[in-house]
Amino acid sequence: MPSALKLTLAASAIAANLLGWSWPTAARPYPDRLGICYFYEGESQETLEPCVIGSGYGAGAHYTTLHWSDGVVTRIDLINACEPDEFDARGFCAYTVDDSVAAPYERDVFLEITTVEDPDNLSCYRVIETDNSVCFRFEG
Repeated sequence: MPSALKLTLAASAIAANLLGWSWPTAARPYPDRLGICYFYEGESQETLEPCVIGSGYGAGAHYTTLHWSDGVVTRIDLINACEPDEFDARGFCAYTVDDSVAAPYERDVFLEITTVEDPDNLSCYRVIETDNSVCFRFEG
């Protein structure tokens, strides 16, 4: 086999191997959905509006993006690249809102904080540093 052909085959094999190893780390978005987004300053509801909610997952995290009507985008990361003993009951070990440490909680249909799981609850994330929260619910 000519050496140029060997070199081409070797380069192709290396490239295919590199692509194969890098493929699992790519983000995988789900289709955007309509929803309702809420913003709380402390316990005071400041914003309630329709929004577009994007979500997906990639290497070590799930993410949600809230697209507000004024063009602001809020990113929520649910991190699951953890040591086995660090996972919480939700299956994650850390949460961030726009790269700030956050804690998850839920609000019921009356917008009260609840520990009772219900599919109609809002998913909420409180930024530890500011005590502000973002919440959302998918429509339909």
